[in-house]
Amino acid sequence: MNWMDSNSGLASWAQAIGSFVALFVAIGVAWWQGRQSRKLFLDQINHEAEEARLQRISSLRATAEVVEIVARRVIGVARKMPDILMEGSAPRHKDALEVAALWISKLPIYELPGALVARDVQNIALSADRILKVLDAISIDGNLSAKSYKSLCGISDAAEKTLEDMSFFVDEYKGGVGVIRAVDL
Repeated sequence: MNWMDSNSGLASWAQAIGSFVALFVAIGVAWWQGRQSRKLFLDQINHEAEEARLQRISSLRATAEVVEIVARRVIGVARKMPDILMEGSAPRHKDALEVAALWISKLPIYELPGALVARDVQNIALSADRILKVLDAISIDGNLSAKSYKSLCGISDAAEKTLEDMSFFVDEYKGGVGVIRAVDL
């Protein structure tokens, strides 16, 4: 203590060094807090992005389930047409297909990840509409014309192919935001 008292400039040096140390500690604490804040912010963004990715997958799968139900109905009606004619159950199948077509028309296809999936959904909806037209023609004519039968075979095959394509995409989809645009087709 005597040595410090004898050197009067030493107190000012100790104060200056203490100020520098306090300054560096304050800068270090601020830097560490900023780094932690950025890390927490990035973690939150990553968590929200993961939730959005999972939501896209869930939405696509739900849409695919609806489309599969409608496609199976279309394929089933096309394949059962001779029995439908014999049973006279065209009105019952027509009502079920109308409900299915209405159901598929309510799907948010513009929120789907890619033009190809939206196209597949629309193709199934068109197949349902075509089957409805064939059922209308059968209801009016009372029989299945060669043209209607050929149309049924084509509708059934197209619906099966579309369903297969969409199922493959849904199974492989990982939730990315990249889409296939119509101009890329």
